[in-house]
Amino acid sequence: MEENRKKALMVINPTAGKQAIKGQMFSVIDTMCSNGYEPTVLTTAAKGDCTEFVRSRLSEYDIIVCCGGDGTLNEAITGMIDYEGECPPIGYVPCGTTNDMASSLGLPKTIKKAVKNVIEGTPHYHDIGKFGDMAYFSYIASFGAFTKVSYSTPQSAKNVFGHFAYVLNGAAELGNIKNYHVKLTFDDTVIEDDIIYLSITNTRSFAGLFSFPTDEVSLSDGLFEVLLVKNPKNVVDVSNILTNISKNNFNDEKTMSLFHTSKLRVELDEAVTWTIDGEQSPEISEVDIEVVANKIKICLPDTDK
Repeated sequence: MEENRKKALMVINPTAGKQAIKGQMFSVIDTMCSNGYEPTVLTTAAKGDCTEFVRSRLSEYDIIVCCGGDGTLNEAITGMIDYEGECPPIGYVPCGTTNDMASSLGLPKTIKKAVKNVIEGTPHYHDIGKFGDMAYFSYIASFGAFTKVSYSTPQSAKNVFGHFAYVLNGAAELGNIKNYHVKLTFDDTVIEDDIIYLSITNTRSFAGLFSFPTDEVSLSDGLFEVLLVKNPKNVVDVSNILTNISKNNFNDEKTMSLFHTSKLRVELDEAVTWTIDGEQSPEISEVDIEVVANKIKICLPDTDK
């Protein structure tokens, strides 16, 4: 009987979010054991621990279970991406503050149900972004206005106003907007413009503010969704930007643009700090970004159940 048990490497970030995993850690481990898994449990203490744990032990396990926020998941993926063999699937138990990635994937919101999904879910390929030679991202690389909206909007405002709280906070950011001159090169196209925001994503929603139509976004089609918000020239432009965001209208040529590509070169007149899956990068002025497809699998709920 013991020989048939699947080996699971469980990497737990005990400080993620509100530390909810601490009170449920035994229950999580017990559930895995009760469902045919032999777990090895490691807890992170510093940035990069999860990457090192996964990278050094990947070949020994049938599944990697990541309990933490989107940043912890990013570290797990980074530890797997250069593996030459077939990677085991990732089971994600979201315990972070924003959990943008988990929301986009349609994962359960409670720890108990998320663990159940790890056991019963079906592994699906998920495209990963390669950000130059610096980092990988599972759902977003961005800079400019709105980048910190999901982190800076007060929880009290989120509870009362919901989605509109993010829009209001985004409006406050627009009051202090910085303009960037950017050149984007992809496929046979070059875009050069003044913008206040750029995001390269593989997700259906992010920052509590942007939500793409589900029928237009696939997480495993080998393509990014690239969104740029142009520099507003007057108060009317600012109002139109916020209105378009509220209505999920991303193709108003005067204020913003949305397109799809597998590779993108970004060149700026000045060095900027990017946010990559919630973590900040060093300042850079140019970067090549490309999709890594058919490498990483994440356990997702069976929609037929």
